[in-house]
Amino acid sequence: MGRTGEDGHDRRDDHNGLIRSVDRALDLLETISAQPSGLSLVDLARQTTLPASTTHRLLTTLQQRGFVRFDRTRGRWLIGRAALTVGANYAGSRDMVALARPILQRFSAACGEMINLGVIDNGQVVFLQRVDPRARKSYVPASAPAIPLHCSSIGKTLLAVLPERELQNAISPHKLVPLTPNTIVNERAFRRELETACKNGFAVDDEENTIGLRCIAAPVFDEYRRPVAAVSMAAPADRLKKRQVAANGAMIKAAAGELTALWGGFSA
Repeated sequence: MGRTGEDGHDRRDDHNGLIRSVDRALDLLETISAQPSGLSLVDLARQTTLPASTTHRLLTTLQQRGFVRFDRTRGRWLIGRAALTVGANYAGSRDMVALARPILQRFSAACGEMINLGVIDNGQVVFLQRVDPRARKSYVPASAPAIPLHCSSIGKTLLAVLPERELQNAISPHKLVPLTPNTIVNERAFRRELETACKNGFAVDDEENTIGLRCIAAPVFDEYRRPVAAVSMAAPADRLKKRQVAANGAMIKAAAGELTALWGGFSA
């Protein structure tokens, strides 16, 4: 049989297994974490729709465990060191390839095309995982050569969401080298391409690296909204036609969004 607390609410667990006090404490943590400058007790109570007395009691408990701290000068509650420790341990335990593999396999089976996971390494695109539906396997493409950023869908989709200071170094004129007649080598035209990629949420390599190959990629973000990897589809241009790019781009964007969520990230 449940008991009633000071605020008049039943202390029993909810039917779905939630313990209300724990759920409310986590609500407070999430609310504080969204405001780096901190929040007052009144603001926290209002945003979490909790009585001020309950809010203060939960904050005091969290403070004793180091998950929040109180800035007396400003009268604001902020995230504490214990939360950082937990977050750091989570970050260290993540395995991008292991998280991505089932997503790549599922989307590859759905579209019948090769799906890749790639990152930027030393100014080039390298592949971490590849799923080939025809070979019915996923593997690390160790023999795959690194690809210049400007002529790959993965490179373009990651460049499109970089800060300007990082982007400028990546697209200096001497780096926009043509690999095929379709490679974009003009900086102004390339910037327009990146603007389109940023707007759409995915980028396209239209036979810019290899004639006869069309690719689409979307970025994966971390908890700081920084791009950390990209999911891409690669298919023969005569099979992945231009009129199919938008629909397949939306699918790849969904796959990247799913991986972003699993990684604990937030889309830019």
